[in-house]
Amino acid sequence: MGGTKISEAARARTADIVAALRATASSSSPTKLEGPTKLEGWTRLTVACHLRYGAIASDQMTADALAGVETSFYPGGRWDQRPGTLEPGLGEGPDQVVDSLEVKSARLHNSWARLSETEWATPICEPPDNPDLGETTVAELALLRLTEVEVHGCDLDLGLGDWSDVFVTNALRFRIGRLCSRRSKKRAAVSGVEGSWMLAATDGPSWRISLRGEEVTCEPVDGPAPADAVIEATSRDLLALLLGRPLKDGLVERGDTRFAAEFSRAFPGP
Repeated sequence: MGGTKISEAARARTADIVAALRATASSSSPTKLEGPTKLEGWTRLTVACHLRYGAIASDQMTADALAGVETSFYPGGRWDQRPGTLEPGLGEGPDQVVDSLEVKSARLHNSWARLSETEWATPICEPPDNPDLGETTVAELALLRLTEVEVHGCDLDLGLGDWSDVFVTNALRFRIGRLCSRRSKKRAAVSGVEGSWMLAATDGPSWRISLRGEEVTCEPVDGPAPADAVIEATSRDLLALLLGRPLKDGLVERGDTRFAAEFSRAFPGP
């Protein structure tokens, strides 16, 4: 995974988001920053605040990782700290939030622009009592940032383009791998679902996912492979399935179609 390429894609998407938010704030139409988004309960200002905090946290986590110290996305704990990050600061206006989003994002990407290939591979160590992202490197942190701006850019409903090829290609591979993480395996086991699925991309690689208790295996396949159900879609929509986000073109389910629907119950979005 090329951290620099991922970071530059996130920088470009952020610039598009800032421009769209500024245009909305200056318009006389009802679609002001306080207007709703496609994400239930979130306004455009909520999204701007969330993305701003993500830039700040990602920059700090990168610095901490390079210094070899433990770090957290939410140092105060997700449940306690996150609500406050979704709102403007005391006395802060919507325009100031957008300006701050631009400044904090630029600071993050300037920090990432200075990283060497070796530094991109630096592991991020979370405190044992405050895990959130799981086992992650700085390059993967950049991919998580790209995920935020790509997905929430569409949530804003301001006419921004759909997910980039850079995002879909890298994030799909990453999310498939994450199905085998400790947290994902525990969540899958709780579902009580067992079996196997073929995630068949119409425009790229395919994977066979098998679940037995907390044992999850994810293997790339080239051509047909035995599975209880086949879920066929574009790489973009397979990624949307893994992220629990709306599909664009839809899925084609073969084999045990009732079991195919169990995939989302076994592996809910992040």
